Amino acid sequence: MSLASSVCSLLSEWISFLLVAVPSRSRRTFAELLIGCMLNPEGWVTRAIGAICREAHWTTYYKLIERAHVSVADLSIRLLQLVQSVFPVDVVNLIIDDTLVPRTAKTGPGISIKHDHARKANRPTFMNSQCWVTLALVVRVRLGSALTVPIRSWLVEESGQRGKLWVARQLIDSIRGHVAEARLLIDAWFMRKSLILPLLEQRVRIIGQVRRDTVLYLPPEPEPKRRGPKRKYGQRVDAAMRDGLPTQEMELWLYGKVQRVRICSVIAMARFLKGLPVRAVWCEMHQDDGTWSRPRLIIATETVLTAREVVEIYAQRWGVEPLFHNLKRWWGVSNLWQQSKEALELWMQIRCTAYALMQLLALKLWPAFPLMEIAPWRKGALITAGLFGQWMRIQFIGLRVRSAFDPKSGNFVMPFPGQDQRLQC
Repeated sequence: MSLASSVCSLLSEWISFLLVAVPSRSRRTFAELLIGCMLNPEGWVTRAIGAICREAHWTTYYKLIERAHVSVADLSIRLLQLVQSVFPVDVVNLIIDDTLVPRTAKTGPGISIKHDHARKANRPTFMNSQCWVTLALVVRVRLGSALTVPIRSWLVEESGQRGKLWVARQLIDSIRGHVAEARLLIDAWFMRKSLILPLLEQRVRIIGQVRRDTVLYLPPEPEPKRRGPKRKYGQRVDAAMRDGLPTQEMELWLYGKVQRVRICSVIAMARFLKGLPVRAVWCEMHQDDGTWSRPRLIIATETVLTAREVVEIYAQRWGVEPLFHNLKRWWGVSNLWQQSKEALELWMQIRCTAYALMQLLALKLWPAFPLMEIAPWRKGALITAGLFGQWMRIQFIGLRVRSAFDPKSGNFVMPFPGQDQRLQC
């Protein structure tokens, strides 16, 4: 079977699965926009329509997006189920993180002056932007590395009580019933009691980085019977105690390369989590100048994990950073122009779904990918969604997509390029 035939077969199955979350009268238009986003990575709707053979009036696409008749929550759940069916795992590793999208407009959904925590040299500390909180899923790929697939992005409102922590809680609540075992990887900003404790009640496992001065205690030692309440905490874990812990030095595959690290750990009780037992791991990385970096403190609610496992699992969270870069720079998120929050989130979900499908195609069909024809200078490189998208633009651009959906059976059959010249515009 040729690569084009395999792509058509997989896309027919996957898009038919996703269309269940779309109202029946909007499925043809949605399929056109989804394929258009896969073939054109720019964020404008007109560019997505121009990548296919447009068969409907432009108001048809406008109404689907502006009236937001498609449920973003239902579409994200179908995408989550699709990724799990393609790459099944026992414990699903989820990531929640936020990113800022700079804007020049002063008014619009979610636009306001926000503090940028990235601390980039060419960017001001405060800038006019929109804040997106994204839920992503980690997929293990070949060579032991991991890939981050976007599931849903939520626009944070510019005012009110619904901040990033509230949005993160809503994102987990929306998909919790569709994941058997979930583990959440978050950075230090989201490691808050108000977010973690409710998630632990839902049996969500947490691994995250915290401040180095986070108060930790050893479990209390057994004591003779006495009057009054029992001790809740033992000795405090301070810098002197940490320096006396047994240290392991090893080489691990972290952040895309093999790195030399030095780790030590202890089972402790976190005071900010009301005395919850956690595995605390201090991790130092060997730098190019021969010195060790400042220790990072990572805590995991799964005390059965070893220190090495905690560091290796948490390193998968780094994949959300290149995900944000790809979505903003190469998949058009910086060019979203919708003027209502509902329409903006729907178009954002369609673009994220298109990017996720391209990632899945690259993971499933990489052995048959003609790398020497598309990018011979990248011989031996990992087949990415960008490379696969470049090949698809050569093969599939300008096809009639609207007629590929059968409203009676509800199935979508991806048209094969060149199968019938009458299908071309």
